[in-house]
Amino acid sequence: MIRCRLIGQNIQRSQSPSFHNQLARELDVDLLYQLEEFVTDSCETLQKRTQQLFDNDIDSANITYPYKEQILAVADQISPCAQRVNAANTLIKRNNKIVAFNTDYSGFIAAFQQFECQLPGHVVLIGCGGVGKALCFSLVDLGATQIALYDHDKNKMKQLAESLNKEDINTVCLDASNLADYVMNADGVLNCTPVGHYSTPGCPIEQSWLGTQSWVFDAVYTPHETEFLLAAKHKYIPTLSGFELFFYQAHDAFKLFTGVTPTQEQIDAFKQTQLAHLR
Repeated sequence: MIRCRLIGQNIQRSQSPSFHNQLARELDVDLLYQLEEFVTDSCETLQKRTQQLFDNDIDSANITYPYKEQILAVADQISPCAQRVNAANTLIKRNNKIVAFNTDYSGFIAAFQQFECQLPGHVVLIGCGGVGKALCFSLVDLGATQIALYDHDKNKMKQLAESLNKEDINTVCLDASNLADYVMNADGVLNCTPVGHYSTPGCPIEQSWLGTQSWVFDAVYTPHETEFLLAAKHKYIPTLSGFELFFYQAHDAFKLFTGVTPTQEQIDAFKQTQLAHLR
């Protein structure tokens, strides 16, 4: 049996166990996926607990907020994508070594195809943590022309900007004085903070700043329609739900966990089933 866990905080409403356990049943794969919620500010404690899980209980894991950056210290090997992003959301045990991957990067690229041939354009990304980092590199490869960053943690924001500058992308660090102007003039706005989640309700920006954007995205998917997405829809702005990112990153993680690749027909049908059960 392939034994998997989701490691993170505030994960009781996560769809990950439903996704992986149900898809495994449909594809006749022997897999069990469970939640592993714990709270720590210590990288050492996170590393020790995760190592214990891999030594005794699990073969694979997904990593979610707030551990996607710290978890790299657990890995014996880091995939090129996770190294580029400097964050991981998937760990696999291979030949007694823990290998780190990042399927948020590939998941967002797949999710963005919902907008068909549209390019990201000038974007504002709010939240420079693990998922925000991954999506910045997705945006670079999707052809974004400018990425403006905003985070309360200025050091984290500046470090991400330095990494993006090496990618030859026009990058701007914002503060409270110019955030509104950049959001109002952006082509796309992305929320990569927990704001809007069931446990941290709210909207990451003033709703009055929305109106002329071409698209918005919210990484939060519980609830499916956040205050941010509802505000954008009220202004007739095309939206991309965090469910789309969740679904495609989970699809890529499932392939890493199992070595099994569902057919397009299977994955399309399964997506409709998952949407119907969103909480």
